[in-house]
Amino acid sequence: MDQVPAQVKKQRTKELSALFHSYNPYHHKIGETQQVLVTEESFDSQYYVAHNKYYEQVLVPKRSEFKGKMIEVEIFEAGKHFLKGRPLDGCKVFTPSIAEPLQKGEVSGLTPEPLSLQQNGSISSSGVLTASWSPWSRDREGLKLLSISLAVVAIVVVFMWEKLH
Repeated sequence: MDQVPAQVKKQRTKELSALFHSYNPYHHKIGETQQVLVTEESFDSQYYVAHNKYYEQVLVPKRSEFKGKMIEVEIFEAGKHFLKGRPLDGCKVFTPSIAEPLQKGEVSGLTPEPLSLQQNGSISSSGVLTASWSPWSRDREGLKLLSISLAVVAIVVVFMWEKLH
């Protein structure tokens, strides 16, 4: 390819730099109130890093009671890759959770099954299945049937392929 003259390269670089510096993706969020989850310390250790519901990074003051908690902040500064928020006066600091913490031996995400389905586990007094119960135990026969069916289909496909070629 033919080389572009040096003056054209410089002009294009200048235009691209100006475009990059004018790009402020979060500027419109200044003044917004947002709920954020504080997850970690910033790289420079000056702030805590939080994320809003869009997983945008929001820097908040480094106060020990914020770590691992949800807080409400007002966005007061925006950069190319971050937002800065200050906690609202009287904002509630709370632990995000949709349920009470699990008791020892309880398994998350499982719903109580009738006792007649239980063969290898038990239901605790709170109605939650204990860890000895395996979600695969009652589906084992279904998995065997699926495996056999797939093997038969594979054999039929190979047989038909051989006949056609």
